[in-house]
Amino acid sequence: MRYNLFSRAVRLLNQNQNKSKQIYTLRSASNKASSLNTQQSDGSAREEVTTTAETGEKLPAREPLVKNFFVGLTDKELLGYPEVIPREEMVQLQNVLIPIQNYFAELEQSTELKEQENLKQLGLYGLNVPTDYEGGKGYKWSASLMASEPESSHTSLALGLNSHRVVVDLICELGTPEQQQVYLESLAKGDLIASEAILEYTPPEDDFFGTQASYNSEQRGWTLSGEKAFVVVAPKSAKEQRQLFLVLAQTQHPNVPGHTGRGSTIFLVDSQLKGVRLGETHDTFGCPDASMRRIHFDQVQLTEQQILGEPHEGNRYAEQLVRSSRLRSSLLGIALSKRLLNQLANYSVDTTQGGIQIKDLELMRVHLSQFTCSIYAMESMLYLSAGLLDEFAGQDVTLESSITKYYTLQQLYAIATQSLGLLGPQSLHRGQPWERGLRDAAQLCTQGESVSTLSMFIALTGLQYAGQRMNEGVRKSRNPLFHPGHIFGKFLASNSLENPKTRMLLAENVHPTLEPAAQCIEHSVARLNMAVELMFTRHGNAVVERQHEMQRLANIATILYAMWASVARASRSYCIGLPLADHEMLTASSICNQGRDDVMRLASEIYNGNYVNNDNNLLRLSSQQKKPAISNNNTQQQSDGVKQHLTRHSASYTREVEIIK
Repeated sequence: MRYNLFSRAVRLLNQNQNKSKQIYTLRSASNKASSLNTQQSDGSAREEVTTTAETGEKLPAREPLVKNFFVGLTDKELLGYPEVIPREEMVQLQNVLIPIQNYFAELEQSTELKEQENLKQLGLYGLNVPTDYEGGKGYKWSASLMASEPESSHTSLALGLNSHRVVVDLICELGTPEQQQVYLESLAKGDLIASEAILEYTPPEDDFFGTQASYNSEQRGWTLSGEKAFVVVAPKSAKEQRQLFLVLAQTQHPNVPGHTGRGSTIFLVDSQLKGVRLGETHDTFGCPDASMRRIHFDQVQLTEQQILGEPHEGNRYAEQLVRSSRLRSSLLGIALSKRLLNQLANYSVDTTQGGIQIKDLELMRVHLSQFTCSIYAMESMLYLSAGLLDEFAGQDVTLESSITKYYTLQQLYAIATQSLGLLGPQSLHRGQPWERGLRDAAQLCTQGESVSTLSMFIALTGLQYAGQRMNEGVRKSRNPLFHPGHIFGKFLASNSLENPKTRMLLAENVHPTLEPAAQCIEHSVARLNMAVELMFTRHGNAVVERQHEMQRLANIATILYAMWASVARASRSYCIGLPLADHEMLTASSICNQGRDDVMRLASEIYNGNYVNNDNNLLRLSSQQKKPAISNNNTQQQSDGVKQHLTRHSASYTREVEIIK
């Protein structure tokens, strides 16, 4: 039920995503390895970037990175991993985090509840609030995520803080100056705690949301009615805490009747308003210290000043809403994955079986290395996406943020479940660290968007972007009799899935040691583009119905972004001489080698088609399983026949028992 509910919510939220073309401009000349310009243009670029850095302004937006993968294009300049925090500010940030790290380290040794006043004193509620407001730290995306890492070791507590920061992000981006003045200072101090209220327990069949708001033109106000579920409210220790709910409700355009006029509006609802009531508490599988409840809205009267953005245009703000939620929830998954890996590493070092330490067994070493590569890729993707937001104004990271969460949830659950087979029965003893980690991992994988919803969103977004740019070539391929020259040219082309021809020259922008890894990325991008073109040629507009193949596309794009981010990060680490940079280079090479093989396998399954890759057999099996449920008359006749058969056999069995007696 809940997956269906959120799938509908995501379709609504992402209905009107940003489709405008991004301006392709020159990036900072700091990437010297890729600079082929003359000294004059190079000097002017440096001067422009220096001026931009001094004024604190962002660079113009570049074309979307992952979306271009679907059309076979890459932006070599983005292989320069972003360093958006100057070294002086980084040192200051690390000093600020010392008391926060100490506080959460002490909490690991105690069983006391996290007091609300302690969180306020540490300034955890104002990390992403501008410094113009009292209590605000003014951290941007990268710094805000780094400052959130210490608390992420306590998943239950971090869930509430992340929900608070998502609302703050949206108010900073969409709120009017009056709304920011009213809410941001209280949010930064922790006097007002914000939460998202988007999901519903029982979604309606024909509408977007059961929670609806109607406009009263005479009073120039709104009336909100309905209920929301799975809302992460204030910590249990703060019983009478004032809260602010970001509610997404269905509204109706006043001059447009029927389904055409349906829209959604974002409201900021104070918990102290008349008609707002906290409902039952959800007893969740994981994150036991996080309080999730139903919120009831009984004829709540709202003013126009409590609308975030424009009325009926909630779909337009989908990208900002889900982007913040995806990036911040990915940080929780990374922190939990690190904790599980550390526990498994300590177990392998401290445990000896048959006179051999577990850590010396090849199987354990392979698992630990695979988990390390996954976590390195997660972290690289997260901070690359955050760096793009910090460095470029209005940068489109819709797919990047979605892929980061999708990959993080996949790998987190894999780490949590594969550890069970390595640890044995003790891993599920109640109260053990591994048992709590498994529960928290399962909770994060179902909190908000599901993994299947994210995969479909990634594939649909990429196909939509590619379809707009590949329309002419696909039209010719689907009408070969009218375009024989186009078809003849494809036959003569020497490009193949096994040996794709590329001219991306990505190796020029990374350290020479990573040239084979860059070659893996080039071939994988070409294979993704070939798979997309083939799906368009085969299915046309019906490609959206091929959900299994779309899931393969989403996995290819996810692997590609993990390879790209890992290579960019490792290359920068080695070039600037960070400690253990050679270890990062080896990790990035391993990620790319494994990713190349996975992309090849997935692309081959798409190329082979339903009758070779076993999809057709699976679909036939599913249709046969549904047949008994389709016809009620046949089902009733079969049921009556079974009853008569059982009655006859029961009577016969009774007679046999009497004879035996």
